[in-house]
Amino acid sequence: MKDDAPDPDALARVLAPRLRMIQAIATTEHITQAAEALGIPQPTLSRSLARLQQELGMDLLQRTGRGVRLTRAGKLLLPHAERALADLRQATTELTDARAGRVALTFLPTLGVEVVPTLLRDFRTDHPHVRFTLTQEPWAQSLHRLTQGKADLALTSPLPSDPALTSATLHTQALRLVVPEHHPLAHTPHTPTPVTAAAGGEFILLKPGRGVRHLTNQITEHAGITPRVAFEADDISTARGLVAAGLGVSILPARPKGPLNGTVELPLHGTDARRPIGLAWPRQGAGGGYEPPAVTLFRDHVRRVGPHLIPDLTG
Repeated sequence: MKDDAPDPDALARVLAPRLRMIQAIATTEHITQAAEALGIPQPTLSRSLARLQQELGMDLLQRTGRGVRLTRAGKLLLPHAERALADLRQATTELTDARAGRVALTFLPTLGVEVVPTLLRDFRTDHPHVRFTLTQEPWAQSLHRLTQGKADLALTSPLPSDPALTSATLHTQALRLVVPEHHPLAHTPHTPTPVTAAAGGEFILLKPGRGVRHLTNQITEHAGITPRVAFEADDISTARGLVAAGLGVSILPARPKGPLNGTVELPLHGTDARRPIGLAWPRQGAGGGYEPPAVTLFRDHVRRVGPHLIPDLTG
């Protein structure tokens, strides 16, 4: 934990002073000793306890000679107070301690097979106590989660244009016009092809809300064509397979291992046909202007490792 980071115990003392009073009384069974443990004057503790019991309308303490002990009501309340204090301390630890915090990460389905597991495994080797809340979802939903403050980081493509978000490119894939191997355009695989050349046929597109569909829409709109949609697929692999089956053509990321059997990938002419893959996060942090150190630590890890890892594990 950084030297200037808030102390979780200090935050818990601010958030729940009355719960700690009950716990201290139960532990010491003495007002003066409890006040010393809490670091407050004994009269202040006595007044606070009296006010608490008045507000509750029940006694939590009873005198026992020179000491005090919890009443039946106090004993019933104690375990709940202790659990609440433990939960609060865990929450403040996640907010302040890079070694034991929590990171909420949303990511594309295509990155969930190898990229995200590898990033997490490598990071947790050095930071085993950092915990993750993971959400796998399409591009539009992922960015919505990020803008709503429900995630700290998003591994996504394309990168957002929202001014409330910032991002870093980790890798850029070329987009290709993917056609069946017997398609008329397949005979010139190394010649840049305008997307308008395929305008007369049917297209296999990804469903709306997917990042590749967003890029495809930009490319076809720029070319001035409206694709005839044969099928809308959930993922890139399905779209690629349907092209191989001869159901239509598609605009997809270039496959690192080479075109799928039964398909030919054509470079696109006259358009910026690229798919950036990167990391996005709220410009002010998902915590209302505060970013937990564990989030910063993991983001730095992804930015350092991702550019070398993603090209080998995507496609």
